[in-house]
Amino acid sequence: MKLMTLIRKECIEDIFSSRGAALYLVGCGVLSVFSLLLVSNTELSLLDNAQAVYMMAGIIMSLALLISVIRGSDGFAGERDRETLELLLITPVSAVDIGIAKLMGTFVSWLIIFLLSIPYLWAVGSTGQNLWPAFIYIFIAGSFLVLIFGGFMLGLSARMKTFKEVLSIGLTLFLLSASPVILGPSLRQSGIGRLIDHVNPFGSALNMIDSVVVDSQNISFQLPHLATLTICTIFALCFLYATTRRVEL
Repeated sequence: MKLMTLIRKECIEDIFSSRGAALYLVGCGVLSVFSLLLVSNTELSLLDNAQAVYMMAGIIMSLALLISVIRGSDGFAGERDRETLELLLITPVSAVDIGIAKLMGTFVSWLIIFLLSIPYLWAVGSTGQNLWPAFIYIFIAGSFLVLIFGGFMLGLSARMKTFKEVLSIGLTLFLLSASPVILGPSLRQSGIGRLIDHVNPFGSALNMIDSVVVDSQNISFQLPHLATLTICTIFALCFLYATTRRVEL
């Protein structure tokens, strides 16, 4: 019951705070710019609808990754910087419960971003194929990414002293993980590109969307990607649990 109260508190603060509103506004702005590019640009508008949906999916999952990095970095280190961590630790909940509550708050932020992205996906792909499977798999892939990177960043935040230190590592991790979007499909066919895709959960998520939306492949082809995402999620949650068992001020 105390854990649910803490989760509700984290969600309310994330949704109704000024920083939460700013994050959703920025997310809508990014989605608006890219959807307008896909619809209005002459060359981009000639893309197959499935390819356009795939490109938008990459942007949406990048937003999910960015949310996880920012929220996770602020989790414990931000509370430590604001000198409010001690107040949290003396409440009748464990540090592990605090980490879970903050991770659930991050997940709710992702859920809002996903709901906000639906009209943009519809705008660029309503006349194409596999739009409904795209909604399902983007939500699944984005949820995995939020749990993986949110859990990992919260674990780092519990151990490191300041928000800036954690955020600098998180942004570096964001750039490395988002390399499939930067490299593009052709460069990802090289040996190094394939290696990055195999070890990178973001690459697995992007390949799963490509397989479903562009290639129209069924769920049996997605099992290796889902396995990679599941293993990374278990590792991230175990790391979060291990680092939050004992949190120092």
